[in-house]
Amino acid sequence: MREAHERGTPVMRPLFYDFPEDARAWDIGDQYMFGPDLLVAPVMYEGMRRREVYFPAGANWRDFEGDSIYEGGSTAVVDAPLDRIPVFQRMKD
Repeated sequence: MREAHERGTPVMRPLFYDFPEDARAWDIGDQYMFGPDLLVAPVMYEGMRRREVYFPAGANWRDFEGDSIYEGGSTAVVDAPLDRIPVFQRMKD
């Protein structure tokens, strides 16, 4: 929030905002970054309980509510039950 206040950086932003070098990030329209470290992949269609998630290159990603780790630049199908929005945390080096 400090960055949003001081620099006008949007809190919710498309993947390409934080990963401009990743060509695939420019094509993803149903995921977003919440700040620089949280990747959110909401369920977009009725009845969906799993969804495909793209993890931007340049970072590895940890399931926010689990132990699974995903390599940047990859795609995976993840569980998306009714009571949970798939969220992934950018891992620091």
